[in-house]
Amino acid sequence: MVVVLIALLSLLFSCAIPRIAIVENPLTSEEHVNLGYIYEKQGKIDLAQEEYKKAIRKDKRNWIAYYNLGNLYAKREDWEKAEEFYLRALEIERDPDLLNNLAYVLNKKGETCLALRLIKEAIEKQEKEQYKETLREIEKKGVRCLPFEGERELW
Repeated sequence: MVVVLIALLSLLFSCAIPRIAIVENPLTSEEHVNLGYIYEKQGKIDLAQEEYKKAIRKDKRNWIAYYNLGNLYAKREDWEKAEEFYLRALEIERDPDLLNNLAYVLNKKGETCLALRLIKEAIEKQEKEQYKETLREIEKKGVRCLPFEGERELW
């Protein structure tokens, strides 16, 4: 009887002891970007967005995560948010694809002179047909830029 009582008491107390489990996210920032890209290609945009944000939480200098978030917002035609994330990426890296996409967004927002400056920089870095297409779209507006126009500080 005593043995049964001891067994029941030990069982009761062992279940009642609170346990704290610390679960750490095992994925790297780059792995979150890759997962986000996969979700994006599957059309799971909300999941992709969350993965890109997780990548940034892991590594604030992961410019590709900011760039990909900018791309998501650009696809939604949310030009303000797209610009915000592209500018964050630009603080870290002056990649020609990034410059092209930011130029495209700025052109959509009517900031033609700055868009022209950025697309020319992208083309200087690398000549791609996609960049030339963006340049043609900007030039269609027929805006003439003075040398000081488009001089907003972009790191």
